[in-house]
Amino acid sequence: MPLRRRAWLSREGVYYAGVLLFIGGAAVLQSYNLLVALAGMMTAPLLLNWRLVMGSLRGLMVKRRLPEQVPAGEALTVEIRIDNVRWWMASHLVLVEDWIVRNESDPREISARRHDRTLAGFRPTWSSLWRLVRQFLFPERTRAEALAAQVPPRGGVTATYRVKLPRRGRYRFGPLRVSTRYPLGLVWGHFVLEQFGEILVTPHVGRLLPAWAELLDAEQAGDQRRHPQRGLAEGDYYGLRPWQSGDSTRWIHWRSTAKTGIPTVIQYERQRNRDVAIVLDPWLPADASDEARGRLELAISLSATALEDLAFRGHTQLAFAVAGAETACWAGSASPMFCHDVLAELALVPGTANGSLEAAIRQARGEAPAGARLIVISSRQPQVSADPDRDNLWWIDVGAAEIGELFQLG
Repeated sequence: MPLRRRAWLSREGVYYAGVLLFIGGAAVLQSYNLLVALAGMMTAPLLLNWRLVMGSLRGLMVKRRLPEQVPAGEALTVEIRIDNVRWWMASHLVLVEDWIVRNESDPREISARRHDRTLAGFRPTWSSLWRLVRQFLFPERTRAEALAAQVPPRGGVTATYRVKLPRRGRYRFGPLRVSTRYPLGLVWGHFVLEQFGEILVTPHVGRLLPAWAELLDAEQAGDQRRHPQRGLAEGDYYGLRPWQSGDSTRWIHWRSTAKTGIPTVIQYERQRNRDVAIVLDPWLPADASDEARGRLELAISLSATALEDLAFRGHTQLAFAVAGAETACWAGSASPMFCHDVLAELALVPGTANGSLEAAIRQARGEAPAGARLIVISSRQPQVSADPDRDNLWWIDVGAAEIGELFQLG
């Protein structure tokens, strides 16, 4: 479909045209030749600006470049590539406008809401109906701009703009509007590109305080079977010991061997593995307040931060489960790729009041290695008092006052 270029008077152009009409009307009414000549001279810049604006927009090709996903609250840099296919004329002061809107109609969120309403008996209120109407008829849109000072003929430039997306979820970009007012600013020419893109905004990643690492280490202390203190050749320096059959010659400490006359090798401290199973309980009542929604987002942010921390430390077998309307579980080595995949799922996790928490705990324990510490992150008080293995369960209520000693946003 060919692009349709349009031209309108800018605000300055409207003022200019008003003065021109006044002078032209006075010239006609008074039959004053000097005013007629002045009106003609003022018409020329208006026509020249219109011609240059329409010519500058011809032959422009614009393309947006988006990353796959970005954490919430971090600055996102979007690149706009502008190419000029004309042979002889450059384009100046090309402005590209982009619109960003959060997708409020994600299928998972709709399914979770329908599930909660079916089980709890949905009674619509005026506030809930108005919220739905406002979301679907008047979505909150953010406008961003990227300016290219000059696009040379048979060349291209890359303009950028930066924006912060504060909430997790899926965002849609587009359409693109390309415009210019060069050179006089009297005429505004533009065309619209039906070019859309999507990006996934993962949960906000905060900062874990030293209490988090201390609690993980405390649970592993004394477990000599799974985490021996002295290893062969991994970790930091531990000490010296006599050489044993099977030791590599690279471990020989030659200075001690020469001093004592006994072959001595270096012994290293074996690094501890932190096998963990995390269960996210995205509990949210059917008619939730803003405070309840804030606790839900805090629980999801803490889960995302814990995932990134464990992936950064490495040497960990990790199981992660979500106790939503439908239980989901992922298990594997805590690596950046594993973290990337789970964060993409957390970006779209909806809150629910009827999640299968017990099923998620059983599934996480089944996928995690034997003896792994189970951590439940929730926005409500503990709900597993009858669990027979509750001594090996650590429940984190993000609404408790102690959460500030464990985790901070920002």
